[in-house]
Amino acid sequence: MVNHHGLLGTCSYCNKSTTAVESKFLFNYIYERVKENIAAEDDLSSYEHALVYELGADDIDVASYDIVLMEWFNLGEEVYFDDLCDGVPDEFKVNSRGQETHFYNDDGFLERNFYEDRWTKFIDDIRHVHRFFNPNARGFLDSVFKLLVSDKDELKPEVIRTLDHGTKLYRARSADSYKKAKEIADNPASQLGPTPKDRASSQRMTPNGISALYCALERDTCLSEIRSITGDDVVSVAMTPITSLKFLDLTKLELVEPSKLTLLDVGYLDTQHLKTFLKSLVKKMSKPKGRNDELSYLSTQFVFEYLRLRFGNQVDGLVFPSVQTGEQGMNLVLFPEAVVISVKKFKEPSEMEAALGTESDDRFEPAANLAVVDGSLRFHKVKAIKTEAVTYRSIHDLYMSDEARKRFAPVYFEVDEQ
Repeated sequence: MVNHHGLLGTCSYCNKSTTAVESKFLFNYIYERVKENIAAEDDLSSYEHALVYELGADDIDVASYDIVLMEWFNLGEEVYFDDLCDGVPDEFKVNSRGQETHFYNDDGFLERNFYEDRWTKFIDDIRHVHRFFNPNARGFLDSVFKLLVSDKDELKPEVIRTLDHGTKLYRARSADSYKKAKEIADNPASQLGPTPKDRASSQRMTPNGISALYCALERDTCLSEIRSITGDDVVSVAMTPITSLKFLDLTKLELVEPSKLTLLDVGYLDTQHLKTFLKSLVKKMSKPKGRNDELSYLSTQFVFEYLRLRFGNQVDGLVFPSVQTGEQGMNLVLFPEAVVISVKKFKEPSEMEAALGTESDDRFEPAANLAVVDGSLRFHKVKAIKTEAVTYRSIHDLYMSDEARKRFAPVYFEVDEQ
């Protein structure tokens, strides 16, 4: 910053002739970073305020301006430190109530999150303002997913999951009669492939008329995701990639590390909030449809279409956790253009063939990238649907963000698992 804005001059602290800026310019820059990157009292939720001042919790670091500058900004050894402290704005010393001003370390885990607010506005915009041509929504998603791409505009390897030939992906469909079950069994590649476009209904990631292939990495997850009810008959099958398929794995978003910024950098706090938001985004993308809310899936459909257009030349679809299994199972959705199921089935090698490394003599169509696994059809009678819940003693605990719950739950509220 000094090199960019400075001019040749004599430093008043070391008396060297070098590139220098006025101390006022430097100090004002630091004060602005305090305002931008450090939370003020108004940034705490009422719950967090009570934790600090009524319960005496130390989960949130609290300090006066001199400690902020000395320790948090690591400027205590600078020769200009005393002058820096002497020149701080009055509001750094005394708040509007005449009390000492306190600052709070915001590492992205406070209940306030910039991107949560922007997400709420994003949903409102696409629901009630501009649904199909929404430059604001596109800009918001660009800012959210910027951490996932390298300088070459390619997805970072840590968020890509590759599924090789032999990996099983499970599909299932309810059958309301013997005839329907027989149709599925006789031609699983067609019957359990993507729904025809003219019959494709609104799904989590796709609106009416857009057909994508939804699968799961576990058969039990697949059965849970179709939301069959007790007494339903269901047919399931396994498919496998013919070569390999690549997916943007939403469960790995939290592995992406932002640029190494410090409190002295512009955008530090925004980046911290984005990293925290990406963790919650996985839940938002996996959340089931709200009861009597026809627009529940609109946001995830918008995000899916964005990712499909933005990264469709790099990956074949998305991986996201199954909320129907308590996030224990994994779902996949393949982009519509990435699905071509072979009419031929894949026959798994015998134990001897596998031991000898004998290659399969299967010859699939050139365009095909998926094949039904021979002998993988299963027929199910749904016996029961199990509901599990976590019970809280406080309404605030119920509506607390997941990140805040992880931070405060072990100490400050009771959870009854029964």
